[in-house]
Amino acid sequence: MSTLKVNNLQDINGANNSTPVEIANGRAKAWVHFNGTGGTSPFTLANGGIKNSYNVTSVTDNGAGNYTANMSITMSDNRFCVVGGGSQGVLNDNVMGFYPNTTTSFKLISNNQTGNLNAGEDAAFMGAAVFGDLA
Repeated sequence: MSTLKVNNLQDINGANNSTPVEIANGRAKAWVHFNGTGGTSPFTLANGGIKNSYNVTSVTDNGAGNYTANMSITMSDNRFCVVGGGSQGVLNDNVMGFYPNTTTSFKLISNNQTGNLNAGEDAAFMGAAVFGDLA
């Protein structure tokens, strides 16, 4: 494998300058798209539960609307940013919440919107991306 070492990257017109550090700090370190309504836990690419992913090896189903995504990388600490969303739950629209992370996993929660935000509900389409520093 070859290594390209540069101080700055620009588009073809010489604009939109970025340093390698800026790109490394701003890109998603991991992401996942999965179906939380069925299948065999843990969800993986091999069993079809994960539809696509980057640095996420599996998603564990912890109960109705409660999931743990397991990463193949290690973050520098548990204070990284998780951005995500979900839709098409069994009952109504869903919202996604995030619970305390570890350096190698993060939790996702999908709740129904019937007025009881503590009622977990599986979502057919769930996705999340992780931003932060690697260990």
